[in-house]
Amino acid sequence: MDITYQREVSHCAKSPYIKMYTVQTVEPAQNSDALDIIKFVETDYQSIVKRGSITNGEEVMFIPPESVLPFELSEELNITKYLSKGRVIITKLRGNRSEGIVVPPAIVEPYIPYIMQWEDQPTVQMMGMMTPKIEIPKNFEVFYKMPNIRNEPDTFVFGEQVAISEKIHGTNCRFGIFKNPSDGKEQLYVGSHKTVLKESDENIYWKCVKDTLPDDIQLPMNTTFYCEIYGKGVQDMHYETNAPALKIFAIYREKNYVEPSQVEKTCNELSLPCVEYKYCKYMGLEKMKNLANAQSTLYDGFKEGIVVVSTHEPNKMGKIISDRYLERKNKTERH
Repeated sequence: MDITYQREVSHCAKSPYIKMYTVQTVEPAQNSDALDIIKFVETDYQSIVKRGSITNGEEVMFIPPESVLPFELSEELNITKYLSKGRVIITKLRGNRSEGIVVPPAIVEPYIPYIMQWEDQPTVQMMGMMTPKIEIPKNFEVFYKMPNIRNEPDTFVFGEQVAISEKIHGTNCRFGIFKNPSDGKEQLYVGSHKTVLKESDENIYWKCVKDTLPDDIQLPMNTTFYCEIYGKGVQDMHYETNAPALKIFAIYREKNYVEPSQVEKTCNELSLPCVEYKYCKYMGLEKMKNLANAQSTLYDGFKEGIVVVSTHEPNKMGKIISDRYLERKNKTERH
């Protein structure tokens, strides 16, 4: 099958959310005699459909927002003009939010392996020489790919103790002290989400980490620190900064993520910048969405969203992207 895209998707992974969903409710859309709003059992999103075309309990194929469709599929569905260069976006029809599209399974099923989950690329580029794989320690772990809780509403249990932090719109970075597998010497490793580079002042990851680490710091061995590099020149949300900065949001050691309270404690002891956690009980998806849609505490603007971490099972995490972030206009588009 010949597949083309209207944007660069080499950094994206196949979407796990293109599947059949059960319709939970069907309600008439406002300001329209021809449209219904449908909601689903398995996901928090809603979609706008033709009045009377779908009933409660029916199973339909749904494509959530931030999915990227092959051009051939969008043409076959006759929806190319409604997408953002192939990406499914949140729109409004007569004042009603449409958060994804219901599609004919017979047309879409052959294309499912080629529908991508969109991930923003940083504006900055990695520069420098790649570290050979033989020199990268196996326990310098890539960060866990958090699910969007709106796609997986059962991630947390009502009443579960969680820690919530603001999700920062930047580029993921990791660093830590490990032994080089090839010569056994201890050294500082720095990388992006998937890439590890040799030390260089020419790439923002090494520069930002070196500028942030105190001169006399002694990082614990075999411990991966995960941070978000943000600010002017990194993404289209600058957080009113003049130069890139970083905040640590997770720590990994001994094959597990560290509890949020220990992340804070470790960062305080080492004088490292850390995200601000707020501790509470998980009070359901609607409450979490309200927190995601609240004003940012980092600058005078809206949040990208929030990150939720179980305080007792820190390997369990999830994110919620704010409505204003998904709806924002004039954002930087990278291809």
